[in-house]
Parts: sequence; C-alpha cells; structure tokens
Amino acid sequence: MTGHHKSIGPDTALSSDSVRRVSQYQTAGTNARLKMFALLAAQGVPAAEADELVAALEAGAVAGAQSQVVELDGMAPRSRGPVFEDGWDAGVRAVSEALVGIADRDWSRRGGRAAGSAELARTPGGRKAA
Repeated sequence: MTGHHKSIGPDTALSSDSVRRVSQYQTAGTNARLKMFALLAAQGVPAAEADELVAALEAGAVAGAQSQVVELDGMAPRSRGPVFEDGWDAGVRAVSEALVGIADRDWSRRGGRAAGSAELARTPGGRKAA
C-alpha cells in the first residue's frame, strides 16, 4: 500500500474529530476553488477552461482516494474469519464504486462554475447580492 492507514476498531462510525476535520477540508476546498477561479480569471483564462481545470483537479483528487481504497481489497485481518473477509472486500468494492461515481459527478459538473464563483468573489463576505 502507498498510504498509511489507521487500524479500524469495532466502532466504524465517524468520530466527532473526523467529522470536524472533514468539515474543515470541505471549507478549505470551497475557499480554494473560489480562489483558483479568481486567480485564473485574473490571468485571463477563459471560464470554460477554468472549469475544466478545476473539475480535473477535483475528479483527480477523488480518483486518488479511490486508488488508495482499492489497495485495501484483500487486507482484512485473517483472524476475523472468512465471513468478515468477504464483508470487508465487499465494503471495499462498494466504497471504490462510490468514489468512482463521485469522480464522475465532479467531472460532469464542469461548465458554468467559474462564472458563479466570480460572482461570489465580487460580493461582500462571499455572499451573492440579492
């Protein structure tokens, strides 16, 4: 495997710390997307090209996560037994397919986001004007 993975304990629900971190990453991603569109617009990059670039980065990031998830196939602790191993591998496949779907959706959303982001960047506090 290429990444480091923490051991998964009996409670697979996201901890409040994980939820907090994901929220931070989502906020940072939104802010970075807005800044990228603003920077690309300032450099004269056409909106359609900016959309393509940002969509490619977002879909590529999800595809990278999918690649790491796929590496978990067959990695279930053998001591847990074959039923657990089968469930583990089925879960890996389900998450992998979900990530491919997310990457597909990110890629298909290109087009029109640069204009909306430019509008958000021009209004005070990042909110759309009424």
